[in-house]
Amino acid sequence: MTPEEYERWMIRDCARCGRRASKSAEWSDGPICRTCYERAMRVRGCCPGCRADRLLPGRDTTGTPICRDCAGISRDFFCDRCGFEGLLLCGRLCERCTLADTLTRLLDDGTGRAAPSLQPLVTALLEMDRPKSRLIWLRNPNVVRLLRDLATGSIPLTHDGLNQETPGEPSLTCVTC
Repeated sequence: MTPEEYERWMIRDCARCGRRASKSAEWSDGPICRTCYERAMRVRGCCPGCRADRLLPGRDTTGTPICRDCAGISRDFFCDRCGFEGLLLCGRLCERCTLADTLTRLLDDGTGRAAPSLQPLVTALLEMDRPKSRLIWLRNPNVVRLLRDLATGSIPLTHDGLNQETPGEPSLTCVTC
C-alpha cells in the first residue's frame, strides 16, 4: 500500500477525540483512533441501555458509555480462553491470559512450565491491576534476561543473587522486603 493509499483508507478524524490518526475501529459513533479504542476497552460498569454490568466501549447520542450490544458494535471482546470481556491482544486473548503465557514462556525451567520456585512471582504479577503494564515491563531485554536466568538457575533466587545481578536497579525486587 502506498502512503497515499494508506492516508486515504486508514487515516481519519477520530469521532471521540477529534485527532487525525490511523483508525483502530469503525463504531456507531464513527472512526476511533487507537488511543480512544484502548481507553474504551477500560470502561466497565452498568450499561444504561440494558442494565448489564459489563464492558462499555460504545457511546449513546449523549456520549454516555454503553455496552457493545446497545451501541450496535458487532465485534465481540471476549477472551477465547477465559471469557473475560475487555481488550484483546494476539490470538484473541485478554491481557491477563497473554501475560500468563508470556510469563510461562520466560520462566520456563525446561519443563514447559514456570519454575516452581518462581510461581509466587507469577501469581503476584497476574493478580496486579493493569496487566498490560506488566507486558510493557517484560519488553525490557534486561528484565527478560534476568527472569530467564532466574528460571534456569543461572542466577540464584536469593537476595544476594538479585543484588549481585541488579545492584541499585529497581527492575525486580523482593516482594517481602
